[in-house]
Amino acid sequence: MLRYNHSLVEKKWLQAEQEKPRAGEGLPAACTVLIPKDHAGVDLENARLLVLTDFFASLSWNRSWVHLTVGGTDRLQNIARRLGITFQPAVAPVSCGLALLPRDFAHLGNAVQGEQMLLTGRLLGGMDLEPLLMDVGGDALRLYFLHLGPPERDYTFNWHVLASAHRFVQKVWRLAQGANLVGPQSGEPALADVAALVKARAAQGKPHTALAALMGFLKEKTALSAGEVGAVARLLRPFTPFLSAELMSMAPVQDQDHRQGDQTDA
Repeated sequence: MLRYNHSLVEKKWLQAEQEKPRAGEGLPAACTVLIPKDHAGVDLENARLLVLTDFFASLSWNRSWVHLTVGGTDRLQNIARRLGITFQPAVAPVSCGLALLPRDFAHLGNAVQGEQMLLTGRLLGGMDLEPLLMDVGGDALRLYFLHLGPPERDYTFNWHVLASAHRFVQKVWRLAQGANLVGPQSGEPALADVAALVKARAAQGKPHTALAALMGFLKEKTALSAGEVGAVARLLRPFTPFLSAELMSMAPVQDQDHRQGDQTDA
């Protein structure tokens, strides 16, 4: 059974994204206020802020929205794509539907007015983002950021949590590889309650408990049905966009927008 190759999957779906037409005007906007850094590397802390904004905005507007930033560099823009995130620098003053501000640097968002303003804690320690992306991939890093705990708290980088996130990505891939992809096309009834719980917890601003519900469901699984592959892929979309897109391409299941899963929909 093939191991999940995050590099190949990411390249595939990033290429598909590049070929899509640019988003039109009039879309809702979310804004991330980034933390100034005194080094040239792309740090985990700002990557986490981008992922949190992407997660909550994706829940609110699916993926039809614009991601703006206060601060950031060209290098960060290039690296962020490998987390499934495309953003553009904001032009002050900024008016948006959702704004995410690091608590200790909230003053940098004085020119940002959001209908929903979220304050986050700090993520301290760790290494440069780029080598981690090469080792574990964008999906595992997104899971790591989202599974740390309540976004408003402070955290110290934890290798064990990152390793667990990487193992979970591999586990989901193995389960999908063992699925009967000729099976039923709708989600299994046993997954319906889990799906409702995941969505409710995520909507409450608790991505870590939403993930815990999904991980708990998959813990004892040795394989998935075709319907479960599609349902899990849809639930994972805000958490692991590359893995989700690849799972959706594996079986002729339909997503929430009634588009065939074998189309390029990263």
